[in-house]
Amino acid sequence: MMPTRQFSLRPESELLVWCARTVVTTDVEERIRWRAQEPLDWAFVLDLAWYHGVGSLLHRSLSACCSDLVPVEFLTQLRRRTQAVALLNRLLAQEIVVLCEAMAARGVPVIPIKGATLAASIYGDVTLRDFNDMDLLVPERAIADAQAVLLASGYERKDRSSAPGETDQEDGPYHVFIKRRMLFRVDLQWTIAQQYFMFQLDRPEFWEHRVPLVVANRTVQGLAPEDLLIVLCVHGSKHVWEELKWVCDVAELLRSHRHLDWDRIFSNASAWRCRRLVSMGLSLAHRLLDAPLPGAVLARFSADSDVQLLSHRMPSTLLTDRHAGAHQSEAVVFYLSLKDSWWKRWKFGLMLCRDQNPLVMTPPAWFRRRTSLPRLARFVLLLHRTMRTLLPPTIRGAINRWVEHGG
Repeated sequence: MMPTRQFSLRPESELLVWCARTVVTTDVEERIRWRAQEPLDWAFVLDLAWYHGVGSLLHRSLSACCSDLVPVEFLTQLRRRTQAVALLNRLLAQEIVVLCEAMAARGVPVIPIKGATLAASIYGDVTLRDFNDMDLLVPERAIADAQAVLLASGYERKDRSSAPGETDQEDGPYHVFIKRRMLFRVDLQWTIAQQYFMFQLDRPEFWEHRVPLVVANRTVQGLAPEDLLIVLCVHGSKHVWEELKWVCDVAELLRSHRHLDWDRIFSNASAWRCRRLVSMGLSLAHRLLDAPLPGAVLARFSADSDVQLLSHRMPSTLLTDRHAGAHQSEAVVFYLSLKDSWWKRWKFGLMLCRDQNPLVMTPPAWFRRRTSLPRLARFVLLLHRTMRTLLPPTIRGAINRWVEHGG
C-alpha cells in the first residue's frame, strides 16, 4: 500500500528522512522498501546524504531494510564512505578522551559537546553520526589555560579565514585549533554566537548538572540530557536547520531519553529566552522523524502558528520546491519570527531597521509580518533623521544601547 505523503519533499528526500534514524519501525521499513522500488536518482540520494551528514544512518537503514532493491554500485559507494567516516570518528573519539584528561590534569573544567560524545550517548554508536571536529565547552575565565593545554598537546591556533565554511568562526567568539600533521580540529566555546544571535554556554546550570558519559571505553563529563536538548535546539535554529543531522540529534535524544524533566527544560528555556527555538527543534524532530513526545509537550507548541509554519519549510534543500523553504541567508528574519514575546520581536525588529539590514525592506515570502517590517523600517528611518536633528549624541547613544541590549 502506497503511504500518504506528509511533507512536500522530493522522493529522494523522503527516502533519506525515513532512513535517518536509529530505530526503523515496521511501518517505516515498508515505506523504505516501497520507495526503493520506484525510479530514483541514486546519485542525488548520495549527495543529499553527505550534505546533510546522515550517510552512516542511510547506509545502516538501507542495508537492513532493502539491500536487494538498491543498485549495487550505489550501495558500494555508500559503504566505502561510511567506513571512512567510521575510522575518522573513532580517531576523534579517542582524541577527545585524551584532551579531556589533559584538561582535567591541569584543572581546566571542560565539557565536550556534540561530536563523539553526542554520537556515543544518544546514537549508541560513535560511528553513526557524522562529525569532523571537537567542540569543547570551557569557562570563559579558563580559555587561556585551555589554550595552553592544546598547545602542549601539539595543536596550533588557526588563523581567521575568509574561506567558505569558516564564517561561523569569524562571527563568533570561538578559538579554533588544528593539530599539526593531523585532521583534528578543536573549537573552544563558551557561547553560541554570530551577528544578531547569542546564546551563553558557560552557565552554572550546565556545570552543576554534568553527567558521566562513556566514550572510547573511557569516562568523560557531558551535558545533562535536558541541557543538551536545549543546546541542540538552539544550535540548529542558529543555522536555520539547514542540515538534517541537527534534526536527527534532537530526535535521537528524545528516543534515547524517554523520561526527561520537561518542567526544567521549559523553565530554563524561558529564562534563557529560547523557548520558541526549543519548540522549533521539537516540532521538526516530531514531524520529520517521528520523535516521541508527551502529549503535554506537543500541546505547548502545536498552537504556535509561527512554529507550525516554519517547521514545514526546513531543511529547505529537502523540499520539492527549495525556494519555498527558509534559508540560512534569511536567518535574521527567522530569529525575529521566533523571539519569545512580541516585545522582544519588536525590539529586535527595531535593531534590524536601525542597522538597515537588507531583509527589512525585502523580507522572505514566508515571513508572516512581511508588510509590517518595511513600514517599521520607514518609520525608524524618519525617526532616526529627526533624532539626529533634535537630540545630542549622548542621548542617541543611550537609545541605541537600549535597542541593542533588548534584541
